Amino acid sequence: MEGEPMPDALIPPTLQLQTNVSEFPPPSLSPSFKLDEGYSDDTRSQAEKDLGSDNVMALPNWVLALSEAGRAGMISLFLGDSLSRFKHFELAYSLLRSLRTSSIVAVVDRLNPVLHMDPVVKLPPEVTLEIFSYLEPRTLLNASLASRSWRDRILDSGLWRFLYANEGWRANLPAIRAFEEENFEPVSPQTRKSRLRHPEPDLGEPRQKKRVPPTWLDSRSGEGAPSTVFGGPQPEADDEGDHHMTDENNHTTDDHDRNADSFTDDSDFTMLNSLSLPSSPLYPPLQSSLLMRSLNGSAQINWTHLYKQRRRLEANWHQGRYTNFQLPDPSYPDEAHRECVYAIQFEGNWLVSGSRDKTVRVWDLKTKRLRYKPLQGHSKSVLCLQFDPSPEEDIIISGSSDKSVIIWNFSTGERVHRIEGAHLDSVLNLKFDKRYLVTCSKDRTVKVWNRRDLLPNSSDYPRMCRGAGATYPSHIIDLNDVSPSFIEAGIANDQIKALKPYSLLMTVQGHGAAVNAMQINGDDIVTASGDRMIKVWNIRTGACTKTLMGHEKGIACVEFDSRRIISGSNDNTVRVYDHASGAEVACLRAHSNLVRTLQAGFGDPPGADEILRQEAQAVENEFFAAQESGQAVSLGRREQRRLNGYETNTHGSRDPRDITALGAKIPPGGGGSKWARIVSGSYDETIVIWHKDGDGKWTQAHQLKQHDAVANAGRENLSEVARTTVAAQVQHLQAAQVLMTLPGHHAGGQAPNANHAQAGPANHHNPLQAPPAPANQATPQPPPVHHHHHHVRRPPLAPHSAARVFKLQFDARKIICASVDPRIVGWDFANDDEEIIEACPFFQGL
Repeated sequence: MEGEPMPDALIPPTLQLQTNVSEFPPPSLSPSFKLDEGYSDDTRSQAEKDLGSDNVMALPNWVLALSEAGRAGMISLFLGDSLSRFKHFELAYSLLRSLRTSSIVAVVDRLNPVLHMDPVVKLPPEVTLEIFSYLEPRTLLNASLASRSWRDRILDSGLWRFLYANEGWRANLPAIRAFEEENFEPVSPQTRKSRLRHPEPDLGEPRQKKRVPPTWLDSRSGEGAPSTVFGGPQPEADDEGDHHMTDENNHTTDDHDRNADSFTDDSDFTMLNSLSLPSSPLYPPLQSSLLMRSLNGSAQINWTHLYKQRRRLEANWHQGRYTNFQLPDPSYPDEAHRECVYAIQFEGNWLVSGSRDKTVRVWDLKTKRLRYKPLQGHSKSVLCLQFDPSPEEDIIISGSSDKSVIIWNFSTGERVHRIEGAHLDSVLNLKFDKRYLVTCSKDRTVKVWNRRDLLPNSSDYPRMCRGAGATYPSHIIDLNDVSPSFIEAGIANDQIKALKPYSLLMTVQGHGAAVNAMQINGDDIVTASGDRMIKVWNIRTGACTKTLMGHEKGIACVEFDSRRIISGSNDNTVRVYDHASGAEVACLRAHSNLVRTLQAGFGDPPGADEILRQEAQAVENEFFAAQESGQAVSLGRREQRRLNGYETNTHGSRDPRDITALGAKIPPGGGGSKWARIVSGSYDETIVIWHKDGDGKWTQAHQLKQHDAVANAGRENLSEVARTTVAAQVQHLQAAQVLMTLPGHHAGGQAPNANHAQAGPANHHNPLQAPPAPANQATPQPPPVHHHHHHVRRPPLAPHSAARVFKLQFDARKIICASVDPRIVGWDFANDDEEIIEACPFFQGL
């Protein structure tokens, strides 16, 4: 109430304070009144200032006579009980002006819970994690510097698991579960008792400033200082932006209080530099930052660290940072194939290859050596293969020019079964899943075989479809003409027997030329033929469900991911089709010869179907709007548009003039994440890595060559002195070739080509000279100066053998290529980074 007397404990009874509001001046709005008084560079205390010079209320002498603690108590009383009263406000403000800064800080600390509310502390973790999930990683890591509570929530492993999946990256969940089970360590009772009983009550709230040790700046100026979010080395922030005060003799550092420094700009792709996670004496020491441990000792994968390493790995892909390797290791040339390699597949630590030398070989990717002796059984070239090393499958299946298919035991190399005369001509490709084996051939047919004992009452038994282009052997029962009860009775009476594994179920005909490639996805078989067509078949009935056209010459390879069909052709192009509508959504041109092999990864995030549909609809709306506005847009072919003076961009442009088809369920280019890539190999002896630019259009990011990779891999095996010598020789060759291009060079003179540059007396005792190549191998070329990091265009070094690319495969970490050269080569984008290599077993492709 207005005019209420002051409490007796604080006001002497002989003094009366006037309570008439009119006696107090209006509240001051001068700049001297600030909400934040936590910092000042004024060396005088408030008591030394002129209390009457700032238009504030003069204090009675009895108030000034009170001790510092007494005056602070009066302020707390006024602010806590009567802040809304005008006169008490003025009195409180006058009292504040009379205190030293240190006393004012104590009052501010008491006011902070009223004036400041941290939503991260007040809201449930589920709500804040949902909010944070909408933010970009760069923004999140900047926000993690706000306070300890913000960092704890932002560095939550579950949040980064969501962000990882949302990037379109896949993880090897079985490997992650095995890793967590392997590292489980129960916590002892003594460790449990040492746990803190009470959490910090002021978690996330502002704290008093703490002094910085004198040696802190010196310790932060070294090379090991972490980068800030977007720049170079800067002092790192602690929990609340202030450095913790520690004894100078105690140099231990709490990882929880280190800066969660985050991204550095690297071209258009940012990546995590370092993210420190909480550590505590309650937990056993961790050997790997991949691992986090809960109070009960259970181990969990650190998704924050996993995200960081995957981001760094993807940056290596985009910037072309890699190292090379080859199979076999250059020290064991006798283990190599004797002729060109037509087929490869790798999974985990194993790679299987098939060659014109009629053998199948199994390689250990860690040692770069054979696991066991070559598998011999085919009488002609091994053209295709697939394997599954898992214990429940343990299988390799290979197809050959000898028209046969052989099934091998992966773990032992033993031949288990042979399908003699599987086709009337060479078996060009094969694929299998747990249900079926599907083969295709130069004889223009596709055949489906069972992999398990198969009864007619099984859902995997073929359903005859008349007029579908499929024929069925006599042992297949037409279930359309037989009742289920008759089938059940026949099985019960042992009159109908199960088909043995690898029995022929159907033969599919429809292509007009050799069926060069195929894929299985669910119940769909996708085939590509020399007749320039792609066909989609139902694996249970053999019915052709759609035919895709667009290539101008025969098709050599095809990939299928349930949304898109990607193909490579003798017209030197890579094309992307929408599976649902059959519309062509991209045509990529970079090769100068047959595109023999390819693989694509689009990195679709969860819920991609609706996102892609909306993007495709938006493109169509722009097309129709352009038509209505009178722009020259149509669905004519490229040749027709070129005659009208417009060169169509079909790499994924969304310009209405570039649209070649309507009704697609995916946008131009095929959609996918910003990490999407296509890798294609050609008879022009190159491998092209395609990435997407900021507008979603495919661009040729890097071009790789097999003979460069062989040279680089061989160089890795040399001593440091030998590498220096070879590098000097290469530079000399390059300088000689540059000299040839200079004006005024005498054309009639002897050209300083690679062969002449290397001419000279042979020194057979020179330990620095590289050993000669084995007879079964192509002559290795002098290695390029830069075998990884920044690759630049350079003049050719020397003539080399043709290295047409036959087969390639990539995963999250590497590309491996088979070619005319008997040596299998790879590009490892982990680039010898130990942290990335440690995390790679838990990554899968896009």
